[in-house]
Amino acid sequence: MKKLFYLLFLLPLAFFAACDDDDNLPAVDFTLTLDNVTQYEKGFYAVKGDTVIVDGVSVKPIDNGKAATVTGVRYFLDYMPIMTDPILAPFTTKFLTEDLPARTYNFGITATVLQVDKSISNAAINVPLTIVENKEQLPEGAPEIGEYSVTMRIQPKK
Repeated sequence: MKKLFYLLFLLPLAFFAACDDDDNLPAVDFTLTLDNVTQYEKGFYAVKGDTVIVDGVSVKPIDNGKAATVTGVRYFLDYMPIMTDPILAPFTTKFLTEDLPARTYNFGITATVLQVDKSISNAAINVPLTIVENKEQLPEGAPEIGEYSVTMRIQPKK
């Protein structure tokens, strides 16, 4: 019984020891690249029946910081998982839009971000993806269907 008492006494100390470097988070630019879409204003557009291709995700250190990478990438469409690729960069996947109703979806990505001399961190990114019935319904002024990227800055609050 004494041993249990001593172990319970030491347990809170383990929590303080584990929190040593939690404020040293990665600072990276996170890039998502999609193909067979068009990018207009703050979102992507795809034509119903086409296949949306995720060419991958990547991270680049901000201000020439130490090397960074991403792993454990998971893709979601309206918060429902559509693909998990935990290890293999560049984390490509594709999905058909044929059975999706024409409307705006939340295309989400979660990933683990690793940077040298920083704590392990998780990133969650959401971009609007609008499915339209045909090319004539794409926004006026939108560029041609092709490959487009969006970059988001991920850094700790100061």
